Amino acid sequence: METPTELMFAASGRVVTALDRYSGRPAWRIKLPRLFGGSIVTLIASGNEVFVGRGGYVYCLDRASGGVLWERGVGSSGGVVMMATDRASTDDAAAQMIQAAQAAAAGAAAAAAAGAAAAS
Repeated sequence: METPTELMFAASGRVVTALDRYSGRPAWRIKLPRLFGGSIVTLIASGNEVFVGRGGYVYCLDRASGGVLWERGVGSSGGVVMMATDRASTDDAAAQMIQAAQAAAAGAAAAAAAGAAAAS
């Protein structure tokens, strides 16, 4: 079996399929529980898991086997919009935002000082 990082994922209706990213051969296929609920609207691979949004439910699948690890209703019968990040990328993004804010504040302070010096 392929390692989880060698897989890509496709969804149609209520079926999720993992494909070998180099050959396109199916590694596993799962039909999600709950007959009614519409089509899959969100599919995110993150770490060792694949998150699927469908009909007001979020499913967490094992990335290597496709087994359902858990499922949760999110309180609506419509589509589910999700976002997943890993801890490192979240920390990096936060650090970049802080650095940008500090640089902007330093630039504004320098501009204010230059304006005050020119005015006197």
